[in-house]
Amino acid sequence: MPPNPPSPPPVVLFEEVERILTQTEAVTALEAAGQEDTGVPDPERAAVMAGVAQALRLLRKAHQDADAKVLTTAQHSPASRLQSFIASGEAGKLDLKPLSTGGLEAKFDTGDWFGWAQVLWVKLTSKKHAMLRPTAPVPDPFPEAGRIAVLGDWATGLYGAPEIAQRIVEDRDPFAMLLHLGDVYYSGTDGEVRDRFLNLWPVRNDQNILNRAINSNHEMYSGGTPYFTKTLPRFNQKASYFAHQNRHWTLVGLDVAYKDHDVDDEQVEWLKGILAQAGDRKVVLFSHHQLYSHFESQGKKLWAHAGLGEILRSKRIFAWYWGHEHRCSIFEGPDGNFGLLGRCIGNSGMPQSRTKTKDLPQATEPLYSRGEWRRSKARTIEGNALPDVVVLEGENPYIKGEEKKFSPHSYAVLTLDGPTLKEQVVSPSGAVLYEKTIAS
Repeated sequence: MPPNPPSPPPVVLFEEVERILTQTEAVTALEAAGQEDTGVPDPERAAVMAGVAQALRLLRKAHQDADAKVLTTAQHSPASRLQSFIASGEAGKLDLKPLSTGGLEAKFDTGDWFGWAQVLWVKLTSKKHAMLRPTAPVPDPFPEAGRIAVLGDWATGLYGAPEIAQRIVEDRDPFAMLLHLGDVYYSGTDGEVRDRFLNLWPVRNDQNILNRAINSNHEMYSGGTPYFTKTLPRFNQKASYFAHQNRHWTLVGLDVAYKDHDVDDEQVEWLKGILAQAGDRKVVLFSHHQLYSHFESQGKKLWAHAGLGEILRSKRIFAWYWGHEHRCSIFEGPDGNFGLLGRCIGNSGMPQSRTKTKDLPQATEPLYSRGEWRRSKARTIEGNALPDVVVLEGENPYIKGEEKKFSPHSYAVLTLDGPTLKEQVVSPSGAVLYEKTIAS
């Protein structure tokens, strides 16, 4: 962490997006900018304008769900790109005022709406960066004993995220890997990757420590170029999916964001090659998107993929850690279809409304006595038999004035020691909220 952390990043509230997109000058200018771009076919031009209109609806819903002036966004590329553009102040003037909940509220103005629209149009129509792939299905080494800090959806630069980074820096025990499960808000632009992610990423002096970053939908909303050209080189990471291995464990990071909440054939063939070399080692997967959930959407494209589905149904995978859903959820026992232990660690920086979880029954077992944990009972969702899930609940002290509306932030620490794997959930203050050895 820098000795003098930078100013809090801008927060683009729904009201500001609505104010801009309901101004006739802004909308007319954007339509005119699209008409000037002769390189974009008419159907694509119409799709961009429809996406902007949909962005307003989705951001309104996100704002209503949060019911507070906090960082909210949508799982939608135009919405995220628009928020990034407003927050940058590019092609205009930005007025920033402190928000009581954290961050700086962004107010935008310009005397040249057409100039603003021309720049925005380029942002809305930018293309994907090519995926960077491993050259061969060969895992890199991993120590026989080592700890992994797992942060999910952390790169807001706000709320509990800077505190989590500070706790990792101050932790007296060494780490073998620091792993981000993805999402740099709003859309992983150059400035956001710099200011909300890399400049705040915990820097330690542990010998041979690995830093790894999983690709995610918000990085891909801007086309993924800053992820591939800034984050990966900074982390000395050659590809968006990777594997590490020791005598007992094979650890695999997947890219299920380049194809949104999906996986491509070439990556699955690479994974088959990694598994062929794993022998009797236990295999742990890491990704941004979830395989399944009690509360949000399911990873249907993942389990429906012929190759990945076959791997999952073989019950070869021991555990899978993911983010995307902004909760900390521990699935109790292997699921009925794939026989793996599912874990969601997506609550390291984004506000998450408590609406769906605050009235669940308390988890009263001693294992959950260190924090406020709630239980959602086993159920079958879209043909997948899911076990009980225990979700971290309670107030969030890092969202000032709105603590009761949002669930807590945390991160995970995985400790590998020979055949043993211990997992912990740790609060931004450093308190261990959950601890269990899941393999020995």
